[in-house]
Order: sequence, then C-alpha cells, then structure tokens
Amino acid sequence: MKPIFLLAAAALYALPLTTRAEDGIIVSDGVALHFTDEGAGPTVILLHAFAGSSTLWKSSGLMPLDGFRTISFDARGHGASGKPLDAGAYGMPLVEDVIRLMDARGVAAAHVVGYSMGAETALKLAVTHPERVRSLVVGGSGWSSEAEVQTYGAISAALGDAATFGDFMAAMAPDPAGTTEADMLAGFAMLTDHGISPGQDAAPLAAAAGGMHALIGLTAAELFAIDVPVLGLAGGDDPERENVARLGTVLDDFTFVPIPGADHLAAPLTPLFTQTVIAFLRD
Repeated sequence: MKPIFLLAAAALYALPLTTRAEDGIIVSDGVALHFTDEGAGPTVILLHAFAGSSTLWKSSGLMPLDGFRTISFDARGHGASGKPLDAGAYGMPLVEDVIRLMDARGVAAAHVVGYSMGAETALKLAVTHPERVRSLVVGGSGWSSEAEVQTYGAISAALGDAATFGDFMAAMAPDPAGTTEADMLAGFAMLTDHGISPGQDAAPLAAAAGGMHALIGLTAAELFAIDVPVLGLAGGDDPERENVARLGTVLDDFTFVPIPGADHLAAPLTPLFTQTVIAFLRD
C-alpha cells in the first residue's frame, strides 16, 4: 500500500491546473500586463474602470467566482501593468490586450464583464472580435457618444497638468463646504476598493484618457450585430445611466438593471450589482 502522503500528492497533481490561482505577466505588443487566473469552469474575463485596477473585482466579490474560471488583469497604464506615455498606445490596444491575454491563457471565447472604461472596451471587443465573446456585462458605460469623447479629452488635459492622480482629484473637486469627515472617508474607501491610488503618476492616465476616443462612437448597426446576451447595469445616481439603458434600443437580447441610490463609484461595490452579474452568468 502506498504511503498516504503519496496518495495525497498524486491526487493534488491530478487536479486541473485552472483550479489554482495564478498571478503572472504576459507581454502584449511590448507592454507587460499583470493578470490573475483563478478557478475552473466557463471563463469570465473581467475589465476594470479608468484609473483603477483589477483590485475592483476582489472588492466586488466577483473574483473568485464559484463555478467559473475568472481572469482579471490590470489594463495598460494602470495597476501593476506597463504604463506607456503615448495616447496612441491606448484605445484599440486595450481591446487587443484582451485578445492576446485570451490567446496566452488558451481561451477561445469567454463571458466578458467590464465596468466604465472596461465596458467601453468590452463593447468594442464584441464588435471587432464577436467570435471571442459568449456574453457581455457592461456597467457604468454604454452607448457612448461625442459627449463622452469630450469628457475623456477634458480628463486627459487636466491629468496632463497634474503630477499625480491625487493632484488631479484636488483640482477637479467641487467646493468642499458641507463635506463631512465621514463623506471623505467613505469616498477614500471606494477609491481603494477600485484600486485607485491618489499617489499614482498622472501621465499614463492622461495618455489612456487621450486614447479613449478610438473606442467610443459605435454605430447602431455595429451594436445591432452583437448577437450574445448583454446585461447592462448602472447606478441610479450615475450620469452614465441613460447611455447604458440606451443599449436596449439596438440590442435584441439586452437586460438593464439600475442600482438604486448608487453613483458611478459605488455601483459595482453593491450586493445588487454582484448578485445580478452572478445570476446572469449562471443563467
């Protein structure tokens, strides 16, 4: 009879590799991308918001996700990934990064969940690489238009005048009169949950915002061609709510769920957001 520790070791090595969490780096067109690949089952790709990182998905409870293989990564210019300073290194390269990551991890097609910048990337991915997408979840951004292009342009310009993201936030902050210490602490906690660091260098973020115009402005025909189920979510207090809901005018298989009382930062951290996404993926 084999010693029990040998049997245990044999059982361990017989497990699929995808049942173990793996952190690593792939290089996408010269840019290092930090990823986490965790769990087993149908693959879900998670795309975070502007200025944040893949930390968002741990905070939201979507990673790990029981019954699924979840892959998240820090978008170029963000988190622990490489940070080009040229706006031309952003926009469509954000989409191609997803494809290169899928190829590197042996994923033919996946469910794709994106929030804000990640939602813009997910929609463009579904339009340009439809064969790689099994379903879509888009939160906090939807059918964006020239107004959002102008917003990202203004953000890029303001970040270009700042040394850190904290400097940018201070310059853009409204009159603080009436803001309580509790409000400030809650806001800081949400930034941390998104993976947003006030001390991070503003220059790569300025470049990333400057390239977003290449992802925005999808036509009705392009969106109509998306033939996978799509779930849209937005905070009830998020100005982007209408852009997300508007996807229902062109998508055949679309469900919109508002998150009552939540703004843009808070929505993906709410139980309703997480529960709705999980139910959609399991349907």
